Amino acid sequence: MAKEASLSEKTGVVVFARIITTLVDFAIAIATVQLLSKTDFAVIGYLLIVHEVARNLATLGFPESVFYYFERITKNARRAFVLQTAGILFLMGLIAGAAVLGVAYFVPSLLSNWNISDISTVQGLLPMMALVTVLEVPTWPVTNILLASDRQKDSSWYEMITSVLTFTCLVGPLFLGYSLTTAVYGLLVYGVIRFVGSAIWMMMVLPERVEKDSGIPLKEQFNFSIPLGFSSLVNKINRYVDKFVVSIILTATAYAEYTIGAQEVPIIRVIPFAVGSVLISRYVNLQLKSKKEELLDLWYRGIEKVSLMVLPLTILSIIIATDLISLIAESEGTSYQNAVIPFQIYNLIVLVRVTHYGSILQAFGDTKGVMYLSINLVVANIILSIPLTIWLGINGTALSTLLANLYNWYITLRRIGGHMDLKPHEVLPFDFYLKVLGTAILVGVPVWMSRFYLFSEEQVLLGLGWSIPVYLILFGLAGTLFGVITSKEWKQLRDWLSLKFLR
Repeated sequence: MAKEASLSEKTGVVVFARIITTLVDFAIAIATVQLLSKTDFAVIGYLLIVHEVARNLATLGFPESVFYYFERITKNARRAFVLQTAGILFLMGLIAGAAVLGVAYFVPSLLSNWNISDISTVQGLLPMMALVTVLEVPTWPVTNILLASDRQKDSSWYEMITSVLTFTCLVGPLFLGYSLTTAVYGLLVYGVIRFVGSAIWMMMVLPERVEKDSGIPLKEQFNFSIPLGFSSLVNKINRYVDKFVVSIILTATAYAEYTIGAQEVPIIRVIPFAVGSVLISRYVNLQLKSKKEELLDLWYRGIEKVSLMVLPLTILSIIIATDLISLIAESEGTSYQNAVIPFQIYNLIVLVRVTHYGSILQAFGDTKGVMYLSINLVVANIILSIPLTIWLGINGTALSTLLANLYNWYITLRRIGGHMDLKPHEVLPFDFYLKVLGTAILVGVPVWMSRFYLFSEEQVLLGLGWSIPVYLILFGLAGTLFGVITSKEWKQLRDWLSLKFLR
């Protein structure tokens, strides 16, 4: 019982940190929009995209390899493995930085429709972004190193501190009235602080005794990591495939509406990934010891905890879709109501995100399986999205994305089942899953109906003020009545809301 409580507390602190960093990222986007002109916002947006692509290409799957190998080496070899990984990423960062500099050379042809002054600004600031990339890439595994070392609080503080530091260094100068150039220099300051701080943090937490060799050949680490990195890149491509199809087949107006609608609620999306980050090291450990029953029990318990959060919040997001889009996107004379149905369909995908499926595959060393599933999803999405977009417009595009994800979900369950000697329907605790989902829908229907019966469509804030608290209260009552929420879950929720895990 104490062990389970400890695991729940560790998971809670990581989920909390991921939610905070998501909110900070959202705040950065809003602040830059509000503080910059359209042209300056376009410039910083372009710089950040180039930086993000370069960083993703440089890191590949090396940060994720930490979870897999930390359980396979002695504690005294961990510092050697970290130094090996950091060395690889430093070299990759140098290559990525050079690539960012290379982009500067091609900017005039890449941005041929931009004003000459904006092109010059981008070219002048890309060298600073190249330095940020060089400094940031070697630090990218730190969060995973802390998690794999069973230092969840350290990992959470690291994520929150670096996220707030990004906000301060980028948005702070803009808020004080300084130029965009000064803000980019601020990002360089962030890079230096992150690099130095990460090095100090690692020296403090890793064992002082160092074995000369980690015991993990470079070739083996590359073979494990590159499929994961390629999978991550494919997943990012998949996020834009449907939007690319809409941009080609439909009008600019439809594209704008779909861009608003094709969004998963980010706070909900981070929950399964945060929980998976905590549990993956335990999956690896149990798999190495061939403790299949304990592995399955931990896997089930993780899914049940996530289901209790993700399923009701997803149904709630679908219920409040009309009011949410009106509040976020609409202004006088500009309506985005056509984005509501795509948003609702798109968020049905979140109903299958009750765990980080890749974590269990990584525990079995099946990184090629992770890559295969990513490619499979992109191909299915492309095949389905073109005809359904032609027939049904942006609603069809969202539907194609949902169908592609459901198909890939089945393939994923079958792949995991092959490793765990289970049939696809046994990979998840479907009895509990369906009980939670049924409760969420049962509560959601009367809340949705009452919102439009009590308030007009224009009363957005009143609609949200009614729907959200009433739904959460009713789900809590119904969940307790039907036995999906126990006294233990209520206690864990109280502890989580009181931020007890941060003390």
